[in-house]
Amino acid sequence: MQLVKNYFLSGYKTDSAFEQKKATFLFYFILSALAVSTIVFISQAILQLGLLYTISGAMALLGIVVSLFLFKNKYIEASGHLMAFAVLFMVILQNVFCDIYRTDPAIRYRIYLDGASLIGIYFLIISFFRENRVIYFYGVMFVLILFTHSLVLYFNLRAIPEMGAFVWEHFATVFVAIIVLAFISTWLLGYMNTIIEQNEDFAQRLAKQKEELEEMVEERTQDLSTSNEKLKEFAHIVSHDLKEPLRTISGFVTLIQRELRRLGLNDDDIKDYMAHVCRGTRQMEQLISDILSYSKLNIIDKPSETVSVETVIAEVKSVLTKAIYDSEAKIHIMELESVIGDRRLLTQLFQNLISNAIKYRSDSQTPVIEIGCEVEDGYVQFYVRDNGIGISEEYFSTVFQAFKRLHSRVNYEGTGIGLAICKKIIDIHRGRIWIESEEGRGTTFYFTLPKTQTEHPAMYPVVHAA
Repeated sequence: MQLVKNYFLSGYKTDSAFEQKKATFLFYFILSALAVSTIVFISQAILQLGLLYTISGAMALLGIVVSLFLFKNKYIEASGHLMAFAVLFMVILQNVFCDIYRTDPAIRYRIYLDGASLIGIYFLIISFFRENRVIYFYGVMFVLILFTHSLVLYFNLRAIPEMGAFVWEHFATVFVAIIVLAFISTWLLGYMNTIIEQNEDFAQRLAKQKEELEEMVEERTQDLSTSNEKLKEFAHIVSHDLKEPLRTISGFVTLIQRELRRLGLNDDDIKDYMAHVCRGTRQMEQLISDILSYSKLNIIDKPSETVSVETVIAEVKSVLTKAIYDSEAKIHIMELESVIGDRRLLTQLFQNLISNAIKYRSDSQTPVIEIGCEVEDGYVQFYVRDNGIGISEEYFSTVFQAFKRLHSRVNYEGTGIGLAICKKIIDIHRGRIWIESEEGRGTTFYFTLPKTQTEHPAMYPVVHAA
């Protein structure tokens, strides 16, 4: 049965879900009509009712079969009309024409059978067509057929007392049933058409809004692409055109120092001036490099590779070997989970946090840094804990902003953009970063990274004090 269904409904697979359901309903309706006609045809053949019954039954079956194949090829209206006329042809031949030659009083009840057949066909018409003109056309045709049949029966039975009156009573009963059904069907169809028109109007407006939204998204995407290209150009200008003058200044300062030594001019004030120039040049170069690093984060693609955090920490320790050695820092690394991310960015993230822990160490104790993690709901929550100078709670909301410094450059070097870069890296990985700290008692940076790919940001508590 499923193979038959798939065969006849194969042409409707690309239609909407509503049209597919409608097609399935009509398919079963046609099969039901075919089954009923087959049973009637076989029964009449067994009862040997005559050649007229056999011909009309065979014609009805043929019409329904052809209607089924028309339906398969999506000629739905032709299929509905053909099936209706095939069954009507059988009803007319077997009732109206046959009853011309019958005089049995019991045949008056055949009006009921006739009416039931016509009402059944009416339901078929309502299933296939939504136009009121079709409903009215078949309603008038059915009444004419029923009236003709009643007229035939009346002429056959009028000689029998009260039989003529019974015929018209039966006709009136079935006639009223057809009229009531026609009005109900027309009202229901009108109501359905109103709903369908509203749905079509809504679908058109939705499609228009979708097109406008797609155009807007395409326009914004193009603007974003243009913005990224301009950002790349700006990064090139920063990395080349702005750094070049600094290299020139640094080079000439070196030449001046060398010339002063050659001339034997070792004035302490001149040395201090040169040292200030060299320090300012280095700070400017570092600031340009940090701004460049921060701006490049705006054009990074979504991270998608598996990164071993333990390998990243090992690489960071190698880069910071001198700082770790000079500060005698102790780094304790717990068991760390691998994550989904960008290896280069994660290296920069841990390098910034560890170097900060070393930079802002306490003078009274050896710096101790602990790195660990916990797995929570598809995310890995990492922490980098130190025993440094700590951060006051009032600065928790500002430490991740670019160029926000809590200490002067005299005491601690830097540009004030390191933690802003960390925040940006975490945002790119769709995570969260926050701190726990108490002034004079160290700081713990918490942040989340995806253990598996996800479109949903991690939900963690806001910044709070320890």
